[in-house]
Amino acid sequence: MIKVVVVLYAILLFPDGVREQQVISWNLPFQSYEHCQIFYNQNHKNLKDGVIVHGNNQYEKGMTLTEMGCTKVILNGDDKFKDDPNNRVAHYQLGHAT
Repeated sequence: MIKVVVVLYAILLFPDGVREQQVISWNLPFQSYEHCQIFYNQNHKNLKDGVIVHGNNQYEKGMTLTEMGCTKVILNGDDKFKDDPNNRVAHYQLGHAT
């Protein structure tokens, strides 16, 4: 069974300034980009702080959030997903007021 959902994504930069880690918030699926954006706008401070804490705990201390927004992912039956970067709508980018 194929399912399409909109989820929050974040891109974290490792302290070395080279490697990146994408994080997808599977526990917050949305039916549309609009619903995702509304949720992001209402919770952006906590979401940004939370993903940095997660990155520091899960990957390495000193992670930097470089981008966060909503993306459409396609899930197939074997718990695999496809995330096309062209589907991403960034609501935050480091150095830009979005």
